[in-house]
Amino acid sequence: MVKIEPLERHHLPQVLELVNAHLGAVIPGWAMTADYLWERLKRNPAEHVTDPWVVERRSIVSVVNDRVCAAAHLLRYGDDTRWTGTAEVAWVLFWPQEHLAGEEVLKECLRQMDTWRATDQQISGPLPVPTCVGVPHVWPHIGQLLEQFGYTRGAEVDESVYGGTLQGIPSPGEAPVAGVSIHRDLGTFSTQFVARLEGLEVAYVECDSDLTLGGQLPALSGWGELLEVETSKAMRNRGLGSWVMRHAIEWLRLAGCNRVVFSVDRDDEKAGAGKFYRRFGWTPLVRQNHWTRTARA
Repeated sequence: MVKIEPLERHHLPQVLELVNAHLGAVIPGWAMTADYLWERLKRNPAEHVTDPWVVERRSIVSVVNDRVCAAAHLLRYGDDTRWTGTAEVAWVLFWPQEHLAGEEVLKECLRQMDTWRATDQQISGPLPVPTCVGVPHVWPHIGQLLEQFGYTRGAEVDESVYGGTLQGIPSPGEAPVAGVSIHRDLGTFSTQFVARLEGLEVAYVECDSDLTLGGQLPALSGWGELLEVETSKAMRNRGLGSWVMRHAIEWLRLAGCNRVVFSVDRDDEKAGAGKFYRRFGWTPLVRQNHWTRTARA
């Protein structure tokens, strides 16, 4: 028999096992700690724009014979925000062989959102770690459950997560375009490398060398992330983007990183970004989609 219960601290070891099994299927070796997950149920500081709009949070589990077989985390946004009438399943997970537990936990999610009178009932899907923005294709049991309950997947892949090692990538060498200089400074989020020609910015790469968030996620040690990559249209296909990228790679290696991960959105993928990244030996690890559901009137 499946029992739905509020997620309490004593459930946490089994919930953590469930969460980390799913996370490890997305990025090899990634895992959260119990304290990190517990704190993210109360607030998500990484979402500094939208998290303050949340006015209610609820975390639930499906228990079968004293085992947590499914779990979910829900959010309701305030009526004085631009997300009026919106509630969200921040994430829902279940063991693939425990479909009934998954059904029951999602039923409770939908009942709660109806109780909140949410007319826009979303599921964002990601776990609170870098690069996770949707429901990845390596969780087919989650996708099947969402379809069963009336959620609709986006027609196309929203984002792809690429990853790979930093080994064997050569140093930058000389600039491929005469007169171009490289500059390191602080970007929007972290360190960036900017190529300038006659005072104008013609290419840049922003990268983060600490995905552990200051030690909160020790399993992510050794991973770097590419946050922003851009080359001006006039300077493309001249080797400039690769040159700036190699400067960023050297910086990541100096910081102790030996692997990299990053997201590529649908439009950039169509424009050929994937071909560029494959030159460095990086390949897609997972594809992610967004799902939506409109509440019945």
